Amino acid sequence: MVVYERQREIMNYLKKNQFSTVKELAKLVFTSESSVRRDIKLLEQKGYVSQIYGGVVWAEYVNSTVPVNLRDNYNSVIKEEIAKRAAEYIFDGATVFMDGSSTVRRIIKYMSHCKGVKIITNNQRVFEENNNPEIQLYCTGGLFVNQSNIFVGSTAESYVNNINADILFFSSQALSDDGWISDVSEEETSLRRVMLSRAKKKIFLCDSTKLGLRKTFTLCSKDDVDAVICDKALPWE
Repeated sequence: MVVYERQREIMNYLKKNQFSTVKELAKLVFTSESSVRRDIKLLEQKGYVSQIYGGVVWAEYVNSTVPVNLRDNYNSVIKEEIAKRAAEYIFDGATVFMDGSSTVRRIIKYMSHCKGVKIITNNQRVFEENNNPEIQLYCTGGLFVNQSNIFVGSTAESYVNNINADILFFSSQALSDDGWISDVSEEETSLRRVMLSRAKKKIFLCDSTKLGLRKTFTLCSKDDVDAVICDKALPWE
């Protein structure tokens, strides 16, 4: 397949499916991943696509919610280290909010030391990955978003609004240089606001790829949180 035909196939696929990984595109056009990366770079320069989370998105959808499979595999080693550090904040008997982010979900793997902990979450995968019988899991309920494996909406917010939590672990897609946390999902941002209002300690998890960015829906300021766990120094530090 010649270059222009290959790029046309890539564009048609992304128009239809919005997102893809490089590996998926390489299989689609029967070529190497390195060739696809070169095609993506050229298409990005022309404004057709954007590279995100180890994959690629049709430019029209750059501010849409990214599928969890792309987010989950991107910067996974760094996310694991951030989650491990976050787990150190949890004490026996704590009531903990966990939002629907792929970084926060990883905390559950580092909670083998915890006893009598209650976790309230809108993230379905937390339930699948918990192996500690000492942890009690509560689901917020609400509208299930299959693309992200999370629950959102007024039902979830109503449930959270009746909980008094010791700690909230949350993430988002952007942390600006002046300390504003934001995201592209209005529904997730709305639920996180309720979690923030019902938690004593708020801990924001953020890998460095999110620094210096600003998305559509503002959640809160750095001054509204008690700690930020990141793999690099923060702009104001």
